[in-house]
Amino acid sequence: MSNESSGQEDDASAASTRALEVATALFFLVIGCLVMWDSQRQGAGWGDDGPQSGYFPFYIGLLMSAATLVNLFKALRYGHPTSFVSKGKIKLVMAIFVPCLFYVGAMQMVGLYVASTVFIAAFMRWQGKFSWMKSAGTGLGVSVALFLMFEVWFKVPLLKGPLEAALGY
Repeated sequence: MSNESSGQEDDASAASTRALEVATALFFLVIGCLVMWDSQRQGAGWGDDGPQSGYFPFYIGLLMSAATLVNLFKALRYGHPTSFVSKGKIKLVMAIFVPCLFYVGAMQMVGLYVASTVFIAAFMRWQGKFSWMKSAGTGLGVSVALFLMFEVWFKVPLLKGPLEAALGY
């Protein structure tokens, strides 16, 4: 595969503006309907002592749904099929987003400090092309500094894993 054909593939559209406007409108329409449904469940009427607990949320959901329907109609009728993002650009975004998802998941299992050490070191090595020694040193240094700042000095407990528990924190 030549660089020219690869460059054309990266410039190809990953999603059109119209498709994302429709998807966003549908998402917010679902949220507005959920708000109205739950407000009805809690009581969205007017009681003897004034509005029930779901009264104001119901009307906020109603306004949100109405505005969303207008946006949905406009997106379907007048939406421009222009490219919102190219495949090349979405790959760059995913190169950041996917590792961040793994980082958040790892925090739940090994704690903030261990996950941060690994995340910083791996990201420096992968994206920054730093040596493993610099990457590992920076990851460890940042995590130790954050641990000292939050846990020792400010006495603010953050998400911990088995390593911190073994060290008595």
